[in-house]
Amino acid sequence: MLDVEFAPLAGHPAALADHAHDAARGAAALDDARASLRQVLAALAGQRGTAVTSAAARLTGLDERLATCVVVLDAAASTLRRHAAALGDAQADANRAIADRAAALARESQCEIEADEARRSTWNVAALGSAAPGGLGTAGFGTAGVGPTGFDDAATAHLRLLAAERRLTEARADVAAAEVRWRAARDAKAEASRQAATGLGSFADVRAVRVAAAAGTTGEQYEASAAEGRRAAALLRPAATADRPGERRASRADVRALLASHHDDPAFWAAFWDRATPESLYLALGPDPADPGRVLDAGVRAALADGVAQWVQTATPAERRDFGRAVVEDLGDGTLGLTARSEAAAALLSAPLPEEVVAGAGDALDERWAAHDGDEIDLGVIAPLVVTVLAGYARHPRLAFDRLAPAGAPRVPDVTRRWFGTLPHGGWPDGGSAVADAFATAVGVGTSSPSRGDQRRAALLVSHATTAMPSGLLAGPGLSDAASARIARAYEPYVPSMGDATLAQSLNRQCDGDPAEPPPVPGVDEGVRLAPNVRLVPAAVQPTIDAFALRDVIAATSRTPEAADVWLGTTDRYADEVLTVATSGAYDIDTNPRSELVKAALSDIGAVAGAMQSETISTAESRAAARENSVTVAGIGSGIATIGRKAAVSIAETAESNAWAFLDTRAPVAEANTRVGATEDALYDQYAPAMFEGVVAHDLTLGRTQGEALTRNGNLSPGDGLHRQAFSSTFDDLSRAPEDEVDCAE
Repeated sequence: MLDVEFAPLAGHPAALADHAHDAARGAAALDDARASLRQVLAALAGQRGTAVTSAAARLTGLDERLATCVVVLDAAASTLRRHAAALGDAQADANRAIADRAAALARESQCEIEADEARRSTWNVAALGSAAPGGLGTAGFGTAGVGPTGFDDAATAHLRLLAAERRLTEARADVAAAEVRWRAARDAKAEASRQAATGLGSFADVRAVRVAAAAGTTGEQYEASAAEGRRAAALLRPAATADRPGERRASRADVRALLASHHDDPAFWAAFWDRATPESLYLALGPDPADPGRVLDAGVRAALADGVAQWVQTATPAERRDFGRAVVEDLGDGTLGLTARSEAAAALLSAPLPEEVVAGAGDALDERWAAHDGDEIDLGVIAPLVVTVLAGYARHPRLAFDRLAPAGAPRVPDVTRRWFGTLPHGGWPDGGSAVADAFATAVGVGTSSPSRGDQRRAALLVSHATTAMPSGLLAGPGLSDAASARIARAYEPYVPSMGDATLAQSLNRQCDGDPAEPPPVPGVDEGVRLAPNVRLVPAAVQPTIDAFALRDVIAATSRTPEAADVWLGTTDRYADEVLTVATSGAYDIDTNPRSELVKAALSDIGAVAGAMQSETISTAESRAAARENSVTVAGIGSGIATIGRKAAVSIAETAESNAWAFLDTRAPVAEANTRVGATEDALYDQYAPAMFEGVVAHDLTLGRTQGEALTRNGNLSPGDGLHRQAFSSTFDDLSRAPEDEVDCAE
């Protein structure tokens, strides 16, 4: 409502007070209704049944909505009461200013009349004085004060004029002062109206109000928090761009303090992100010479994470997706400060967030990757953010599946090259755990799905990732045991393919005049059976696997005892599953399929076990080469190679027991082969007897005598040459060092 200058201010404080009273009464009535509602909910708490559960859910939802309404009405009442009082004060001030102005204007008018009269008196005295005989002036009329005509003399007339003009000036000053006071009252009314509108507008975000109400926030608390959020957002600009270093430093300190003190306040963050952007936050918290030594400390990181977690509860799905994109896009391409911006971005996305946020960030990361042409340096700088996004994928299995195993087969090579075939400069800061988690999660979705299409997508991902990981994710130092374990578990559904893949590419085939097959093209193989002449198929569609790339994957993820135990756990469970099938009753009459199943399982297990030993041979080969070089160059001495922990322990123990001949350059290889051979025997003895004993025990439950059970299953005996060959052939192939050649004379 517009105000007319120097007229009473528009508005009705009494009406506002009435509305405030009505709102307060409404809040109280709804609060009473909530109390009654909670009594009903308490009565239902001890009851069971679908109808009761449905009714309780509806009543709980109603209680939440009533709580939101109570907060809004209570806050509206408080705001309207404050505004009514402010409006009344402003109107009273304006009315006093209007009255004072009117009085001053009246005095101004009277003073103008008096001043005019004084001027005329002065003019008359001067005129009469100049016309008198002898130039006597007024003295020619007789007395010196007032002559017969009643005019003052010149001095008196001048004093009267000065007094009148002084009173006129004072009156005019009073008019101006009254006008200033009226305008101040008008401005105070406008500011109060703006504050009231802003306060009431804060409650337009129903989601934020609902979250705050659920947390027990009152209307006044909500309004105050929203005001602080707006203040924090307004401080971002001076924190980044103020000309005076002291002002930037003070603003940055205020921003950090506000973020930390309101980390769990939904009203604050709803108002903050309504005005702030990730970019403005990065600039305000980034490196600044005015604030040396200040970094994104743990407190601010936690506040940002908590704040986004609060905000997403109040945002729409579209707003969440846009926010995730902005977190990545606002990093920009400038290298100065990019590390700090990446760390801030990682903090923003570090809490468990809804899928839309992670999807938006993932979209932007894909676009950044394409724009930077897979730059490993850029990937290394923003690695903290990438790790956070991939961790978000792992929290949303279907999202991980759709992003890492996309339905369009042509897209899979690019995806696997990006995430699994590339290593950031300096390696992954978390030891590869986030990448491995996302990979395992995506594979798990596909293998556990009843859809063969989903299973094919997972198998295709594994097929491509197997060839990509050895030169990417697994190539760098510091791969964590957690990452190794996740990768091992991801491959568990595909153990049934590993023996066949190894045999197809076996270097031993050339000894039979049958050349080894080249590495297969990544894809899926839906023709895999658990064993030859057995119709059973694995639970999941199998990938085509490059056996020697698989060897590198297994070797890299089994370097420590803890990581190796996970791979052996997969083979343990696989052996148990095959034994369950073999003793299911389907093969109680014709036991030949039992033998085929066990033999195929031993072949698969041998491949895994052999791959776990390949680095022992490989490092021994490296050490032997170093020895040869030492002997050749220096004529004496032994070379030292950097070797993995497991290989180092293995070779060192062998060296202690056998005392390497000082100049025997092949001694490391011979001793490593001895060590691996002993491991092969031990692992075969771990699996083959257990499977044999399992089928014998099953036959005993059928009423067979021990002799009959042993005879029926004689071809499963651990001493059976075919079963030992099935295990050893794949073990030998994948335990070889990559550069080994086959000696067919062995």
